[in-house]
This record gives sequence, structure tokens and C-alpha cells, in this order.
Amino acid sequence: MRRNLARIGFVHVACLGAACLGAGSLALSPSAWAATCAGPPALEARLHAHPSADAYAALGTWFDQNHKTDCAVQTFQAGLEVAPESAGLHYLLGLSLYSAGRMPEAVEPLQQSVELDPRELKAHLLLAAAFGNLGHYPEALTECEAALKIDPASKIALDGLGDTLLSLGDYDAIIRRLRSAPRDESLTLDIGTAYTKTGRLDDAKQVLTEGLKKYPNSADLTGALVTVYLDQSRFEAASALAEKLARMNPRDLEAQRIYLRTLVSTGDKNAAAALGRKLLALAPHDPDLLNLNGFLERTAGDYAAARRHLEEAVALDPNNYIPRVNLGVVLAQLQDAAGARDQLQKAIELGASEPQVHFDLAKVLRTLGETDEAQRQLKLYQQGQKDEADTSLAVLKSTEAAQAVKDGDNHKAADLYREAWAARPDDPLLGYDLAHVLHDLGDKAGERAALEQAIKADPTPARAQYQLGYLEYQAGDYDAAEQHFRSVLDAAPDNFQAWLALAHTLGMQSHLQQAQNAVAKALKLEPNDADALKLNRDLAAALARH
Repeated sequence: MRRNLARIGFVHVACLGAACLGAGSLALSPSAWAATCAGPPALEARLHAHPSADAYAALGTWFDQNHKTDCAVQTFQAGLEVAPESAGLHYLLGLSLYSAGRMPEAVEPLQQSVELDPRELKAHLLLAAAFGNLGHYPEALTECEAALKIDPASKIALDGLGDTLLSLGDYDAIIRRLRSAPRDESLTLDIGTAYTKTGRLDDAKQVLTEGLKKYPNSADLTGALVTVYLDQSRFEAASALAEKLARMNPRDLEAQRIYLRTLVSTGDKNAAAALGRKLLALAPHDPDLLNLNGFLERTAGDYAAARRHLEEAVALDPNNYIPRVNLGVVLAQLQDAAGARDQLQKAIELGASEPQVHFDLAKVLRTLGETDEAQRQLKLYQQGQKDEADTSLAVLKSTEAAQAVKDGDNHKAADLYREAWAARPDDPLLGYDLAHVLHDLGDKAGERAALEQAIKADPTPARAQYQLGYLEYQAGDYDAAEQHFRSVLDAAPDNFQAWLALAHTLGMQSHLQQAQNAVAKALKLEPNDADALKLNRDLAAALARH
């Protein structure tokens, strides 16, 4: 949500009238007024002559625009003492607090605003942004959904939905719900990232490449595509793309940063070191640049310089585990085993999961004589190594399988997907991909088995639930089909195909009124769909006969 906040804008500037605020002339509450806050005489006179919600809004907005946040907050709060049912004043108070970075305080008035006026789009958007900034992503998701019900085409709401789902790690939902939506730069990045996170690198490459045609100077999209190339081991393509961006934007620190990271990732240490020193001179207290320079100095054996840069990076960004890992390795080289242990343990607490971190910690613990914990860390290292190898194999085999599908060899694709899934049995998407190929081969038993196993690993993927429901429908087990379609709708209430399939299933069970309710839901999503319209007519006729 964070990168979209500026786009919400200070929309209250244009919303000061009684129609926006929903309040008429009200009595002034002198006890709530702060005498130290003096606004323009005209606005003060207006407030004292006609102490309405509009007057409080106008004066509070003036304080906000002139960077007098405390006065703005006091003014809106004073207005709410005499107009407690004003959704607009609650919104303006929340916006003022939000703009001042006082996120926890902003939530309550924004919640009051949407409760009083649930159809006001901007209040839902701002509340979603506040929740997102606080890391309350399920609540942010609820507000994004509410905003989209008001305006399904809202770019800010769509971007917010993508960002929130990304923060929740629900990559399948991003792809399912947003891949067909009109894409701005932010949404393109979200969809490309979702494809990357699910291992669908070719799809990610296509989305990001198309996005860069529209936004050729986008550092975010370029960085995401560079990551895809690196994941595909296309090092030359990654370097060329990053270098092109850097050459086009020689004074843009973010463009240069992407190039530096790419040089580090591809192992071009000399060029990386030269660029790293240049950028650090321009931004000497940038924690990311301090970390990158510290890493390069560490690999070059200059541990004293690395320690200085990495200690500053940790001090500036204490919740980032990456500089702590690098600092831990450096301290170990400088014979500070206790310091190395502390940094590596803290890095793991903050989320470091790379096997090498556990190995480095095991070595330090052994030096300190903590043999039992060292052995435990060594086992975590060995398990992590195996998991990484399995993941690499699964990615390789699934990529080969996708190519086999394109080549029309579904038998080969099925074998490759089985190998990929055997390596990563906890990845339900591989099971779904296998089921899709088996469906094309006409192997219904194999398709069913793959779908059931995928759902057992993770019951949430809507695609697997839908396809299994379809198989149950074909087999005439309408009760089972209904359960699967309802599972899809629990996870994705805007899934048109699931509503239509549920309507057909309920119709086959002679639950005609429920079926008509379901098809009505489908028609709200796709009002002109011919199949839904025909089913609606058929159900209406059947109900009339009963």
C-alpha cells in the first residue's frame, strides 16, 4: 500500500461543503477550542458566526495546508464534539493524523467515518492505507474490497488490493483476481512479482517486459525483470538491462543501485566495487549502499573497512537481517566470535533463512564451545541445503514441463510435472499443473488424484477446488461439487465461473431458489454473459412452474 499513498491525495481540500460533511449549523463548544491556534480572521469569524461542521472543516483544512497539524487535529476534534455524526469531520481528522504519520491514532476516526458513511470511497482507501502502514494486512484487505464494491474500476483500490495480497503472500489470488485488470506501473509490478514468487518466470518476464514498454524508465519494473533474469541464470540479459537503465538515468540513485546489485549478483566484483564507492560517496548514510560496500569489502578481505560500513548499516536499519549476516561473517574473521554469534542469531530472529547463515553460526558456536547448539544449527543447514536443491529441481522440471506443453507433448509434460511435484510435494500449484495436463490427456482418474492431493497439501488454491468440483459435477456427485464450488467462493467471492457453476449444481439438485440467487451473483459480476442469462431465464421458468 505504501507506494500508492500519495495518489490518494489530500482530497479533503475539495470537500468542505455541507453535502460532503453531512452536517448543518451547530453550536460552538468553547471548552474544546484551543486558543493558541489562530487561523485567518475570515475563517475564524465564519466559525464564530456560524459554528457548523463546514466551518470547522474549512479552518482545520487551512491549518493542515499550512503544516499546523496539532491545530488541525484540535479543530476537527472540536468540530466532532458538536457534530459527532459527521462522517466528513471524522475523515478529515483521520487524514490529518495519517498525514502526520500518526497511523495508530488515524484508524479510529477513519473507522467512524466509514461506519457513518459506508459508501464514501476515499475513506475506505485511506483506512486501507493506514492499516497497510501498520502491517494489519487482513484489515487492509477488507477495506480494499469495500472500496472496490463502491468503484470496481478504482486504480487506487486495485493497486491497494495488489499490494495487500502481496504483503499477505497470497500470490495466487493476485494472479487470479488482477491479471485481467487494467494495469498501471504498480499493478504490473504486483502481478510480475506474484508470477515470480510462484515460479512462473516466463509469465513474469512477459508481464514485466510489456510493462517496461509502457514505463521504460521504471526502476521498480526494471529491478523486478532483472531479478527474473537472475533467477533464470540469464546473467548477460540481467546485466545488459540494468546497465541500460543506469546509462539512461546517470543521476538517478535508484537506477544506479539496481545496476550495482546486478553487478554484485553476477560476480563482477571490480566493476561493482568501483560503482559502490561512487554511490556511497553520493549517499554516505544509505544503509543499503553501506551493506553492499561492506559485502564487497568482506569478499575482498578488507575486514576492517567492511566492519565500519556494516556496523553503520545495522545501526541505521536494525531490523534488516542482511547487513547483520555480513557483519557476523566479518566479526568471525576478526576473531570476535561472541559478536559474530550475536549478529547471526539476531539475523535468524529477523527472518534470515538461508542455509549458509546456519552454517556460519554453527562454526562460531563451535569456537565458543557451544557444541549442542552448533550441532542443531548444522542440522538446520543440512535440511536447508536439501530444501534448496529440491526447489531448484522442481523449478527446473516445471519449466521443462511448461515448454513440453507448448510443444504439444503432454505425456512428457506429465512426467516432468510428476518429477517436479515429487521434489516439492508441499506445492499445490504443481499438482494443479499436473492435473491440467492429465485433463488434456483424458486421464480423469489421474486428474482427480492430483487435485485431491493438491488440496490436501493446501485447501486454499481456488483453481484446484474449482476443477475438482467440475469433475464431481460431471460424475453426478452434486453434493460434493457444491462443496468445492463454495470453497472457491469462500476464498474468491468475485469468481464469476464459480458462481455460475454453483448455480448449475444447485439447479441439478432442484434447489431452484438458491440456484437463482447464485446466478444473480454471477450476473452482478458479468451482466452480459450469455450462459448466465440463459440459466437465469431457465431457472425463472422452472420456479414459475412450481
